[in-house]
Amino acid sequence: NRSAQEAARTIEDVLQCIEEPIVVGGSGNPEKDLEVFEKVAEATSGERLVLASVTLDMDVAKYCEVVKRAGHVALALAFMDINQVRDLARKVLDYGVPRDRLIIDPSTGGLGYGIEYTFSIMERMKLMALKGADELREPISCAATNAWAAREAWLKNVPEWGPREWRGPLWEAVTALVLMLAGADFFMMLHPLAAKIVKTMAEAMCSPKASEAFRTAEDYYSWVTTAY
Repeated sequence: NRSAQEAARTIEDVLQCIEEPIVVGGSGNPEKDLEVFEKVAEATSGERLVLASVTLDMDVAKYCEVVKRAGHVALALAFMDINQVRDLARKVLDYGVPRDRLIIDPSTGGLGYGIEYTFSIMERMKLMALKGADELREPISCAATNAWAAREAWLKNVPEWGPREWRGPLWEAVTALVLMLAGADFFMMLHPLAAKIVKTMAEAMCSPKASEAFRTAEDYYSWVTTAY
């Protein structure tokens, strides 16, 4: 339970060490998170950080003011409910956060832990956006790290499930790949190997040569080994 000031100093230290954009994740306590985001924003104005996350049980107006004042990016987290996603995204936009500074997150159920429901939610969000739901036309965040909540990803001493050191990363990678197909754009990932697999596949699918590369059944089978 460190102070918001200490959190801000930590983010400042990180920004001094790297050039890549970063996401500041909260604890899930709406009051403490807002306090932390406010102090972090004061110390990092103009850095365009992602402040993850705002939820409907937080003071949404105050959160949006923090984001706007510092030029950061809002990540709106709902809980497996499209109406909640729409309501929260609409509030964030109505409070003046620019559309290009909003990411929406319907929350993620990992492989073996609700991925089918997550796929359905994300797919419906994309289809509704295409049909005119303006507040759903934002990038979708996917916490692929939630795959590690499934015991199959980490449980020891189950030889018939295969090596644990491979099982976990593959569980996370498959979660991300499945939800990428559902329309997710932005992935929070834990294991370097899982991130590498997903990045490699994303680049392969977005390549102009992708349509030429897959012409036979054998071509499609070979994509599995691309990351290796």
